[in-house]
Amino acid sequence: MSRRSLSAALLAVAFAVLAAPSALADAVPLGGSPLNVFIGEKGQIQALRVDRTLEPGIFYSPVQQLGDAGFFLAFTSGPDAGKVFGFNGTAPDMTGFVDYAPQGSPALTGSGTAADPLKLVNTYNAGTSAQVTQTTTYVNGSQEFRVHWDVKNLTAGALNYKAFGAADFFFEGDDAGTGIFTDGPPRFVGGTNVDSGSSGGFVEVTPWSSWQALDYPDVWDKLNTAAGNTSQVLDRSILGTATDNAGAVEWDDSLGATPATKVYEVIIRSAVPSALQLNPTNSASRQGVPVNITATAVDSAGQPYAGKTLRYAITGANSGGAALTLGPTGSAVVSDPGTNAGTDTVIVFVDFNNDGIRQDREPQASALATFVDNIPPTCTLKASGTLTGGGASGKPLVITVNCGEGGSVSVATTLTAPAARRAVASAKKKKPKKIKLKTKTVSVVAGRPTAVKLAIPKSVARKYAGKTLRATMTITARDAAGNVRKTTLRRKVKLAKFKKKHR
Repeated sequence: MSRRSLSAALLAVAFAVLAAPSALADAVPLGGSPLNVFIGEKGQIQALRVDRTLEPGIFYSPVQQLGDAGFFLAFTSGPDAGKVFGFNGTAPDMTGFVDYAPQGSPALTGSGTAADPLKLVNTYNAGTSAQVTQTTTYVNGSQEFRVHWDVKNLTAGALNYKAFGAADFFFEGDDAGTGIFTDGPPRFVGGTNVDSGSSGGFVEVTPWSSWQALDYPDVWDKLNTAAGNTSQVLDRSILGTATDNAGAVEWDDSLGATPATKVYEVIIRSAVPSALQLNPTNSASRQGVPVNITATAVDSAGQPYAGKTLRYAITGANSGGAALTLGPTGSAVVSDPGTNAGTDTVIVFVDFNNDGIRQDREPQASALATFVDNIPPTCTLKASGTLTGGGASGKPLVITVNCGEGGSVSVATTLTAPAARRAVASAKKKKPKKIKLKTKTVSVVAGRPTAVKLAIPKSVARKYAGKTLRATMTITARDAAGNVRKTTLRRKVKLAKFKKKHR
């Protein structure tokens, strides 16, 4: 919080004052939403966000219906030369201004539609030199409102003067922020709260002579000197560090003798972060094929948060995270590599103050990415021993399997016996006899060698004793997702001769 952060107790008192009927004596609300614009009898401007409970004002003081924002006239000629007219606000640096003199009662009309906006007209005099008619209009649902000033010469001679639209900004609970300027068209100058991303300022309608995004109290100090300065007061610089920020626009002008009139107009914009948009929010891909999620961050006026930091974290099968920079459209692409099968939650937020920690006002969103395992398991095989059986000597054949992921391994063995000899030369040669052994299945753990022992049944060993058979072993590895990889091993098997038992 900056110099003007308020305790809970002070806020409670301030809101009591805000709600009191007497506070409305010189502040008229237009009654719109989401901005309820208030105009004072001397042109003071405030807009309270109806969706905010604490410190809803966009200008200082954020809990008052009269803000330190409005229209100022500094005369360099005429009967009021050397004077700067405006109003005395809450800032001590505003005491050098000469108060406008209200004329008549404000008139409020309109229903708040685009065709019939809310409109408040009030009139005040700047000494004996000029009369200002201020017209404020607002369309419900908008993040901006329009202020129009008609300045009429009340003297018989020409007037030289400087006109200003100026404000001490306060966005989303703090008046600390940096300056903004965009060259348009239309041009825009203002400030942004670095913690919340909320922003606002002046949009050009009547072309400016100059502008500046500066700090408090410099904004009022500069205006106080305007009547004695024949050159431009605002220097077109933009506040680059987060401090108590303010902004102003300048018109250097003159008026002929009465009833000459000049017109000045700005749009005052206030915007808060919109919900962070992710596309897609729920997607699936094959394992190893990345899912790309586009994150787009804009404010409620549609302005992108270009250049801001976007941070993301992936939890689940592919944990990780990084920081990206939002592009000119306020977008960046978050990529989940999907190296591992499973479901990930991708959590993304805009880090306005770039401190690596999400604050409540920094927009956040999440998406799901599911990766389907369709990659067959990779296994290494090693065979040792001899395939024997029936009580013959020798070690059983052992197939050692080592797979990169868990699942099961089955070994199906087929023995091919040698072809039988022909009894006569003219007889057809018989096809080799194929003998299928019982399939053996074992469970495997990723990275852990597992042995599968094979042996020949006694009946086969007796029948083909002393003969050489061919063994074909089909080894099938199957992972938890059902992906299959098959490998074939072939071996020659010499069966031992059985010894006859003596009686």
